[in-house]
Amino acid sequence: MGVSVLYNAIPPSSTLYARLQREKALTILVVSLFPYGCGIFRFFEIEPEEINEILEDVIETHQETFGSELEADRIIAEFRSELRLTRQAYPGIEDRRASLEKTSVEIGERLSQELSRRKVANADEIVEKLMFGDQTLAPTLLSTGESLGLISRELVSEGASIFRQIHPETLFARDEGREGWCLNHLERWRNLYLSAAENNEEILVGVA
Repeated sequence: MGVSVLYNAIPPSSTLYARLQREKALTILVVSLFPYGCGIFRFFEIEPEEINEILEDVIETHQETFGSELEADRIIAEFRSELRLTRQAYPGIEDRRASLEKTSVEIGERLSQELSRRKVANADEIVEKLMFGDQTLAPTLLSTGESLGLISRELVSEGASIFRQIHPETLFARDEGREGWCLNHLERWRNLYLSAAENNEEILVGVA
């Protein structure tokens, strides 16, 4: 039924965002931890044993980047601090997230069909970008395959404009089955675009 696509808003005006463009270790942490818990800004709310296990694996895999155990501990402490400061400076950022759990193919097809019906040019291409991003996070530090997708502010704004015109129940029925499952995911995805646009944020994208 397809992959799961994960989304989390990120403020491009934040110190965290700026550091992710130049500090490879922090970028690797965001990419590696992105699929766990309830979004990157809530990663450290999961069970401590699980946190330690995941972090140990990340550090071992990228030992050349993290260096000594002492240096790795320092980087992780700075990362936790940046997440906390971002949550303080941008209230609600930890909840501006969504996921398309094995629904991306169906939602993409229905949305493309609706845009085509409305005579929108390049509908398939637009939906592909809305789903997987038009950029990547920190392209100077990580290759496309290693990084996360990034939905730019311009695309967030375009997506929000599209979603304001299309009600989710135009695409899927509200029922107890597969249609309702897809509808719920579409609604949350749509709401993320609307809230990210309202807050001038970009959106990180990961595939799990």
